[in-house]
Amino acid sequence: MKANLVLAAALAALAGAAGAVEWKNVDEDHYLGGRRASGGYLRGKVVLVDRWGLKCPPCRAVLPRIEEIWQSFKTKPFVVIGGHCPGWGAEEDVKKLIASVGLTYPVYEGAGLAVGEPTFNAIPFLYVVDETGKVVYYGHEERNATQAIVSALTDMESPRSLSQWTRFLDFEIEQLPGRAYLRLQEFKKKFPKEAKAYDVQFKRLADQPDVKKLSELVAFSKKAKDIRPFGPKDKTKKEKFEKMVRAAIAKYAPLKDADNQWVAQEAKNAIADLTWTLAAL
Repeated sequence: MKANLVLAAALAALAGAAGAVEWKNVDEDHYLGGRRASGGYLRGKVVLVDRWGLKCPPCRAVLPRIEEIWQSFKTKPFVVIGGHCPGWGAEEDVKKLIASVGLTYPVYEGAGLAVGEPTFNAIPFLYVVDETGKVVYYGHEERNATQAIVSALTDMESPRSLSQWTRFLDFEIEQLPGRAYLRLQEFKKKFPKEAKAYDVQFKRLADQPDVKKLSELVAFSKKAKDIRPFGPKDKTKKEKFEKMVRAAIAKYAPLKDADNQWVAQEAKNAIADLTWTLAAL
């Protein structure tokens, strides 16, 4: 217990120094429709933010295409956040439109980056934020936003250079210990010489039982999200998969109450993904 508290304090201090990615208005008070999310859930995800307004015809026209983008990438570490602009429509009217269009991604009044949101004076306005909180696209074209999403997901899941590997590692070691533990194992195989610089961090993570368990949960959640849809003839396979996912949720649920806040948040996120995977079957 004491060792975990010490590690949690150390990681919190590191994260404070590096600057955690912070989101505004992604909470119950600002919820309008679609899947519920939270600022904590967005940690470690590529995020597309759509700033729009009910009284803006071009905004309403693009909503179905934003839903298509969400459906295309929702099995990845990716989220769409619809950030309706305050003053651009009454809450009840906005909720009715969301329901009529059939938007399933999270929509919140005024949602977006709390710090570093790109300035805009026209809507619809889109921007893409990578795992580390870096804005990698902003503008008005969903095609360009989609390209930025693909690039950000590719970079995160399969870094294409040593500098990319270290950029994601430095962020994940501080705030995503489960993913960091997995990535460090890959890094040691791909860059054995350069990986020696991370020996202390890797040992610190490896010595924590909760982190090892968390890495198992993170790996399982990723595989579960990537599984292909079950066909009409796959009833037995589907039931077996459901049972396996429910067992994993039960097994790793205690991690949500870990002393280390980053372990707890990453576990909550992975279990939320598993829960939504079950709901989508």
